[in-house]
Amino acid sequence: MSRNKTGGKKLRLAALSKIRPAPRWADIKKFSLKGARSRRIRITVPKWRRGKNLRV
Repeated sequence: MSRNKTGGKKLRLAALSKIRPAPRWADIKKFSLKGARSRRIRITVPKWRRGKNLRV
């Protein structure tokens, strides 16, 4: 059984889940093939309720 989490912990978990590693092709595009081996970029998951023009 899971225990109840505090409000702050829930918010931190939710914030972490919104930041994901970008796809490999995005890393390669930014850093080239050799540079992308050890460097990763991260993206925020888009909010589906917003329009495509509003990446907030």
